[in-house]
Amino acid sequence: MKMTRRGFVGTVGLGSAAGLLSSAGFTSRHANAASSYEDEKVYDGGIMQLNQNESARGPGPKTMEAIHSHVTKRVGRGYPPDHVNELVATLADSYGIITDNVILATGSGPLLRGAVRAFCTASKPLVSAGPTYATCDQVAKQIGAGLRNVQVDSAGSINIDGMATAATGAGLVYFCNPNNPTGTVHSASVVEAFIRRVQRESPNTKMLIDEAYINYAADDVMQTALPLAMEFENVFITRSFSKAHGMAGLRVGYAMGQEQTLDAVRGAWGMGDVNMLSAIAAITAFNDKEHIDWERQENAEIRAFVVAAFNDMGFEVADSHTNHIFVNLRRPAKVFRDACLEHKILVGRDFPPLHNTHCRISMGSREEMHKAVEVFRKVLA
Repeated sequence: MKMTRRGFVGTVGLGSAAGLLSSAGFTSRHANAASSYEDEKVYDGGIMQLNQNESARGPGPKTMEAIHSHVTKRVGRGYPPDHVNELVATLADSYGIITDNVILATGSGPLLRGAVRAFCTASKPLVSAGPTYATCDQVAKQIGAGLRNVQVDSAGSINIDGMATAATGAGLVYFCNPNNPTGTVHSASVVEAFIRRVQRESPNTKMLIDEAYINYAADDVMQTALPLAMEFENVFITRSFSKAHGMAGLRVGYAMGQEQTLDAVRGAWGMGDVNMLSAIAAITAFNDKEHIDWERQENAEIRAFVVAAFNDMGFEVADSHTNHIFVNLRRPAKVFRDACLEHKILVGRDFPPLHNTHCRISMGSREEMHKAVEVFRKVLA
């Protein structure tokens, strides 16, 4: 049975979630687009994927149309690929910077890998949260760089004071805001104070602000750190089209900062080549503000439903501003993951040091999460 907006609200049974499910402005073409994506049943091997933080709805209708309209014989004339420079210019113009302040990559992964390789050594460690997105930690271990992990606090928020203290003498601070996997966020004023403190107390330390999930956070909750990246040579930010823009399979990410810092990142690791279809898709998705507003609202409503369900079952959930939640299940994530997989639902991997108590769950479509919550209730009973 297709899960409609009205039916979805009815299944919550909790006033706190129902209040968030009443935005009449997000209907018409967006609702129809969501239904068409759900009809496709994009499961892998029959498994519902709630483990990768991808958008269950995929690219917006305008982006899909742009991709289809550019699948022509022109794709055979791609040296250099069309639209790539246009994408860089689009980003620069939108943010009020110059093209030298932007670099592209095939997803944000190469940017994170290049940053660690460019700025970390055995004597210049990486500072990151625990848990957070693990790519930087993994690269630091691979190259024999030092690693200082600062555990998140009891609410799942990154320990800002602990990170700032650990940053003294470090090569790179990796700060994911909103954080993956906890979903928590720090405000613009807190981030600014954090950056200024680190730059004052450890002026040679680089700072990577990962804003992959910023499109899911409301403007009154957080703001981009880009102005600080333009002020401080050592600060740069990374973004991705893999999350709210629904383009994980097209692999487009970018970094913004001062030219010499971005050059060091690019020189330390290959960024890959963004192709012409990915570029035109990214330009269209970036300019489609209406779709991003809808995606943010849709995700917020679905997340509220799932959080309310876990609260109703007696489990605490970190305050998420992303398309995933981090639940204190009071049992190992593996136990819950294995139980869910028996029902053809795959949830998140282990996130040490909280893997024996917490599990990350990505938000799927309304229909998917209605089915998933039924499974969660069953396996946690």
